[in-house]
Amino acid sequence: MSEPQKSQIGDGQDNYAGAAKQMANAAKQASKTAATTAATEGAKATANAAAATVKAGVEGGKAVAEIASGTAAGGPWGAIIAAAWAMRHTLFKILVCICLCLVFLITLIVSLPSIIMDYIFGTDDAPPAPGVTITQTYNDLAGAVSGVIEEGYNTSFAEVESIIADGGYDYDLSMAALINHAQSSAGYDTCYILAAYSASMEQKGTSQDDMLSKMRNVSDRMFPVTYVEKTTTRTVTAADGSTTTETVKYVECTIHPFDNTVITDAFGIDVDATYSQFNVTYGVAISNMANSLKMTLYGSLGEGQAVPLTDAELIAYVNSQGVTGARKALLETGLSLVGKVPYFWGGKSAAGWNDEWNTPKLVTSAGSASTGTIRPFGLDCSGFSSWVYLTALGVDIGAGTSGQYPNTVSVSASDLKVGDLGFLAESDGSGWNHVLVFAGYGEGGERMWVHSSGGTGVILNTPSYDSSLVLRRVKNVNLDTAVPVSP
Repeated sequence: MSEPQKSQIGDGQDNYAGAAKQMANAAKQASKTAATTAATEGAKATANAAAATVKAGVEGGKAVAEIASGTAAGGPWGAIIAAAWAMRHTLFKILVCICLCLVFLITLIVSLPSIIMDYIFGTDDAPPAPGVTITQTYNDLAGAVSGVIEEGYNTSFAEVESIIADGGYDYDLSMAALINHAQSSAGYDTCYILAAYSASMEQKGTSQDDMLSKMRNVSDRMFPVTYVEKTTTRTVTAADGSTTTETVKYVECTIHPFDNTVITDAFGIDVDATYSQFNVTYGVAISNMANSLKMTLYGSLGEGQAVPLTDAELIAYVNSQGVTGARKALLETGLSLVGKVPYFWGGKSAAGWNDEWNTPKLVTSAGSASTGTIRPFGLDCSGFSSWVYLTALGVDIGAGTSGQYPNTVSVSASDLKVGDLGFLAESDGSGWNHVLVFAGYGEGGERMWVHSSGGTGVILNTPSYDSSLVLRRVKNVNLDTAVPVSP
């Protein structure tokens, strides 16, 4: 899916960039109270300020209602446009637009991570970057962050090889036993990282090189590695045809998912300490700045809201299901994305973690209310089930629910196993509305499914429509051996 063309503040306009710099510097002189409110509430402050402004000068609650609908439809800019259009007279519309744009700009300056805003507007005595948008800046920084994260993963993989070599363990057996939770999901939040770094600098003097350098100092701790020594016996055939058995040592290494605590360690942050600029804790300030950035990029926080599973929770849940081999691989792979990848209409991906997930993209697939809007990139339901099979087993189960259903066979509820699929029919019976991957049973015996749910993203739950699902199993794949069988 190609990167959409977007129009952002100061997009290619040198004169606007100069004016923005002056306004940014002026915003720094705003009262501490106003800055605190804007930063604490993040991008929502724009809509609140717009509502208060209009309420003082227009009749009844009509304009306020229109502002609310504008915010829901288009984020902060939607509120500005809706507020102005609610005015009776053109002059009022122009004045309100100017005032609201200033409010929005001030909100951006004090509530977005400074590493984003300083580069665009040239604050803190740095020259502005002509023609650079917020989205472009974010994507560049996200790419740089991803590069350091990859370095951290490579360091952990090298540690695994070192453990094998230093312990004299059998290499092939050890690599076959490797449990690699990092391979499926990097599990980090770029917006949070940018916000944490900016907060650590108190929104002053930020630079990409400084941020990356501090991250590299903890790169060896990003993906923790643990291991357990094991032994097995194998048969050895001599040249004369005689056989003997020997005991072989190998090691079961686990590369754990990304450890988010290294971010606050890298930037020297105590999340419970008071962030003096806004009189809130660092943890709250970072969360607000990260959410403000997401609001600016996507217009909402409505995607990817499921709570990620911790490493311990994921492992405990997988172990509770008592499955091995291919089904275990499917389950671990599917659960690795819970709370980390948003729902995106038409979203598909190749195997493995996709660095474009959670970055702003234009929804181009037809047939959804989100079509034509900018959303954080992720997976739709069939994109998720396809990704799980491709990543865990290298098996292509087809594209879309209509392409996947023919590649499955019916299975009874009593024979339902981890890795099987559930299909939800369209209300008119014309096709399939949703597909889910069966994830075993909960503590109360309820059926659990992992799937990419609209408005939520990848989630593990028992959906309300569980009893309506059509249960199916992928054809031509022996999940006991994970070896695809030719038709």
